[in-house]
Amino acid sequence: MSTNLVRFHLITNFPKGYPFYKMVMANVLYFITGIVINPRKNLLTYKDMIRAKLRLRRGDVVLCGNLRELSSLFLQGPLTHATIYVGKREFIEAVGDGVRYTSLYHLFTTYDTLMIMRVPLFYRGRRKIITEAIQVASTQVGKPYNFEFSRGSRKLFCTELVNYAYQKTHYDTKLKNFGRFGGTESEIIQRVVTASRALQPITFAEKGNFKTVYLSHNLEMKEHKLVLKD
Repeated sequence: MSTNLVRFHLITNFPKGYPFYKMVMANVLYFITGIVINPRKNLLTYKDMIRAKLRLRRGDVVLCGNLRELSSLFLQGPLTHATIYVGKREFIEAVGDGVRYTSLYHLFTTYDTLMIMRVPLFYRGRRKIITEAIQVASTQVGKPYNFEFSRGSRKLFCTELVNYAYQKTHYDTKLKNFGRFGGTESEIIQRVVTASRALQPITFAEKGNFKTVYLSHNLEMKEHKLVLKD
């Protein structure tokens, strides 16, 4: 397996008073997970871009996967990232530098898979829910990334941002940002493996209260499980 160090980028967007050792650990984690294990072009095609553009609507949850980076080995399934579409080919996402706007071009030149989901068409109050979710997401721009996967909205990771935006509108996403631990797991273990209990993009896709409206050419659903096509 070949490797390529794709970037060395210093993250400085941390909350006021954030411990220095945690800043160091966050930068080390960001560097390690950004290592490219398969140096190739992304797998999304021009047809994917055209078809996705035709289907995109404001408020859509857009899930995507960068399967070239080491981070993909720590996440389940073919999705590694979550964003919310706010219109005019712009998305809001939470990445290492924090919550920010990003473009359609960026998604299609960075990721290998793409899935579009949205609030079901005939859901009561749907238009208001979508408008408010976008407003909530917009007010999070500038917040730091939640490297610790800690609870609360002071810092946010990608799926947490999207889920939080919709939950604040009182929409039942049927998802929790953090899973529960079994009764036999100690408090120490809980602290060590909190990240493994964080809401993952594949869970958003398979269990969320959203309707799937588009899958990129290399994705398919098999028995309610999202998988890469052979």
